[in-house]
Order: sequence, then structure tokens, then C-alpha cells
Amino acid sequence: MVAVAETQSETRSDVELVNFAFGNYLGSGFYASGGGEIFLLKIPLSTTIRPMTSNDPGWSIRYPVTMGIANIDEIIDGTRPSVDHVGTISIIPGIEYYYPVQSNWHLVPFFDLGLARDLVNNIDIRVLGTGIRSYATFDFDRNRLTLGNRFLFAEQKNLDIDHDSSFAVFETALDYNIPTDFTIHGSFIDFSFYYINYYYLNDLVLVDYLDNAISLENKNEIGFTFSLPEYFWLPDSSRLGFGVQITRDAELYRIVFGMPFF
Repeated sequence: MVAVAETQSETRSDVELVNFAFGNYLGSGFYASGGGEIFLLKIPLSTTIRPMTSNDPGWSIRYPVTMGIANIDEIIDGTRPSVDHVGTISIIPGIEYYYPVQSNWHLVPFFDLGLARDLVNNIDIRVLGTGIRSYATFDFDRNRLTLGNRFLFAEQKNLDIDHDSSFAVFETALDYNIPTDFTIHGSFIDFSFYYINYYYLNDLVLVDYLDNAISLENKNEIGFTFSLPEYFWLPDSSRLGFGVQITRDAELYRIVFGMPFF
């Protein structure tokens, strides 16, 4: 009986570790089949090396920090969050190249390479991601429609037990932005509604609790965002929003920082 319990624990730990390592590409939010088992928080840090213009390409460096916070049910019940609740943390630096195809369309190939750390089991994961993004914008009077696409291949490798896994996904997204005359601290606030379709070329299981797996295969997401007032401590054009992802196993809830996709 003890041996069975240990085997299940190892399987659960390995599956959770694999998918926390991919947290950089999943986005901030609650991921659970009920009650909120995992919360992923992504802080999207970046530096522009050369801004893109209508005629000239640009470069930027990203270094997002993503934390996987476990035992969300304890926090919801009133337990004060602590470092003990942080199960994993990752820093995945990457470089992006912005290429203007037309005045309203640009492409962004990218390459990421970094590490995710399982703080509970003291295991390091190498994370690699590469692909290309596309953005096309269409203006309708004051409103703007953005069509986005991304192809992403991501791979993780457990540096301690030489285990690896990967997934590939093609995403199609629409964001409809509506400016308003409402201001906060002198900043005009706008709203947007968005939709994203995720087509996974191979199934990605986010949480596998043996009898209650959450598969992310071919999911859809709807949500909204609104712009934040301009403060010196916020990045330019900061946004905040909320989305619901619908999969074959569950509804997953995502907090949006910045653009709702990619």
C-alpha cells in the first residue's frame, strides 16, 4: 500500500512539474477542475532594443517571471499567502524580431530559453520555446479590430532525471477595442472584448490528478480587458482583464495582464 502511494505521488509530482514549466506560455489565471487547484502568475517584463516603425524592423528582449502557486483552496479559506504556497518559479528570457509586412500587419518570430524551478522537490527544468506571431489591425471609425495568430513549439527537459516533453499549438485570436470618453487621472479608458481558439497539435494535460485530469486540447477562450491609467510604475499601454477558457474537461479562469493574447 505504501509503495502504491509513493508511485502515485511521484507520478503526480512529475506531471505537475512538467506543466508548471510551461506556465510561461499558458498565461496568468486559475487552472482547476473545481475550487482552484493551481494559480499561475506571469509578470511580463521586457525591454525594447529598437522600436519597430512602419518601414523598419525592431527588436526586444523579454524576461517574464512566472510563479506557480499551489494550495489555492487554503488561501481562499483565509490562510495568509506565504512562500510555502509558491510551488514553482520560472524565468524564460527570449528575443523577438518585429518585421513590418504592411502598415497594418507585422510578424514577430521569437526564441526563448530559460529555467523553471520546482521549489518543493528542488528540481530544475530547462524550458525552450520558439515560433512566430502575427498581428493585423483594422480600424472602424474609432474602434479597432486586431487579428492575431501564433504558432508555438515549447519543450521542457528535466535536468535531474533526463525526462522531457513538448507540445505545439496554433492560436487564432480576435480583439475588438472600443475607446470611451471616460477618464481616470487624466487617462482615457478603453474596453475590449476578445476571443481565442487554441488548436493543440498534440494533447497537453495541465493537471493530472489521476482520476481528474484537465486537458487543454482544442480549447476556446472569451473575455474582456480595459486599459489602465498611465502611472510611472506601469508599462506603457497596460491592460487588465478576465477570461474564461472552455476545455473538454473544465472551465479555466484567466487573469489578463497586457494584451489578452500572446
